[in-house]
Amino acid sequence: MKLNLSKALFATALGTAVFATAAHAEIILHGTRVIYPSNAREVTLQLSNNGSKPSLIQAWIDEGNPHSTPDQSKAPFMISPPIARVEAERSQTLRITALPQAEQFNQNQETVLWLNVVDIPPKPTASSENDAPENFLQLAIRSRIKVFYRPAKLKGDAHNAAEQLQWLKTGNSLNVKNPTPFHITLTALYQKKGEQQVDLLPHGMMLKPFSTEEIALQSSNVENMIFININDYGGRIEHKIKLQ
Repeated sequence: MKLNLSKALFATALGTAVFATAAHAEIILHGTRVIYPSNAREVTLQLSNNGSKPSLIQAWIDEGNPHSTPDQSKAPFMISPPIARVEAERSQTLRITALPQAEQFNQNQETVLWLNVVDIPPKPTASSENDAPENFLQLAIRSRIKVFYRPAKLKGDAHNAAEQLQWLKTGNSLNVKNPTPFHITLTALYQKKGEQQVDLLPHGMMLKPFSTEEIALQSSNVENMIFININDYGGRIEHKIKLQ
């Protein structure tokens, strides 16, 4: 019975996902990411209903496939409650617990997963049967944020990982190497082109642990370049690039 409800809720969200960009989300997540230290018993995420009506929410974690349903996900995490009714102007705490299978993740670097929260508003009601709408459009909105599973024995500090990035100009490209075991999210990389500052990463970039990425330059001027990364708390930190 629980599985059927899970499928039904997600099917509603999937069927109306095309309208999500035009809709206003009433359920607000108090965080842009979740950090899960491997030695933590659980971590929590607060969400609130800023609307004037109750909402039904469903939450689950997947391994990176945005099309996976709650029953298809094999992510070794449990969320309590997985389904909840959140009253208007009230909040709800999601408790996230890693299962023993999480120990199979690579313990030498972070693993990134995704937390999904689907917000399904109530069916519209009317004061009388004659006023009840025969046809209505119900929008379900899904919020999706990253979950970083962080082994406790990792060397280094995630808070200054962005400062460890290694930058090297090769021809018309800029190579950036992440020598740390942490994921580093870049939201912008600015280069001066004429009198303007051009953002070379308009869609952002997440550097995986121990990985290297190549970024195309738009001019030969690589002086005073800066980049912005997001820290564990969702804050944006500006750094100057130091070319090797």
